[in-house]
Amino acid sequence: MKISTSQYFKTMNDQMSTQQGKIAELQAQLSLGKKTVTPSTDIKATNASLKLSLVISGQQDDIANLQSVNVGYKEEEVAMSSMSEMIRRMEEIAVAAASDTYSATDLNIFGVEVEGYMDDIRGLANSRDSNGHFIFSGTKSTTVPFTKQNDGTVVYNGNQTEPKLALDSGYKLPISISGNKLAGVIARKNGLGAVTSRVDMFKVMQDFLTALKGDDRAAIRTGGEELRTVSENLAANLVDNGIRQNLVMGRQTIAENKILIYQGLLSDAQDVDYARAITQLSSDMLALEAAQSTFAKVSQLSLFNFLR
Repeated sequence: MKISTSQYFKTMNDQMSTQQGKIAELQAQLSLGKKTVTPSTDIKATNASLKLSLVISGQQDDIANLQSVNVGYKEEEVAMSSMSEMIRRMEEIAVAAASDTYSATDLNIFGVEVEGYMDDIRGLANSRDSNGHFIFSGTKSTTVPFTKQNDGTVVYNGNQTEPKLALDSGYKLPISISGNKLAGVIARKNGLGAVTSRVDMFKVMQDFLTALKGDDRAAIRTGGEELRTVSENLAANLVDNGIRQNLVMGRQTIAENKILIYQGLLSDAQDVDYARAITQLSSDMLALEAAQSTFAKVSQLSLFNFLR
């Protein structure tokens, strides 16, 4: 089989062009630190990188949302802790006022103090989060949860549905408790132990205040017992809040660990192996130099060189 001079030159030129392309690609990879200089370089690796990047982005969004939720939990905790302190003070007042040590005038003074706590507790129950939403309104976050009526009663305007945050993994995290859960449900019983009505902490405080102003020692003692139940309900809500804070920290740690794993996989898919790439570049450059040298020598040969 005969190979013409033009065909030989074309073959050698094509081979050197291919080799130069490989060298240029390796140099670009080393310069950028990436295996795929352009998406078309390695479509499979590019698709894998895109998928991993999306997963990492989803986990990062989860972390941002979890951090925001945890801020809300801390705001909720502060509000309920302050309520608990005031309820405990009212319990102390109930113990003192139930005795014969204090006069009706003293009880009225206690009443003024209790009335101040009632307003403060209602204000705390109407707390807003950093976004301006009411914490204890359930999903009706733009509605003032507790409003005071002309007769002194406090009405809840929110709902019992507690808002939840859907994470990338599909898990739904409760964001806050509803006002119903905050105020609690206290069962009132008659002398026979039968439940006659159900009230919340605001009704308990209102009736306790009425008992103080009316110098009704029996009602004051009843109020003290009910205030203890209110205190226990707030304590249970604080425990629930602590569990949710721990849950958020746990979910955040999981998300952070996932990001580290996915970033490692992304690095394997994207980042160039410098030692391997440099070795390959050196080998390809030597091969190109050898091909160029051979081509240069062969191209100088002619039939006259052999006839001399």
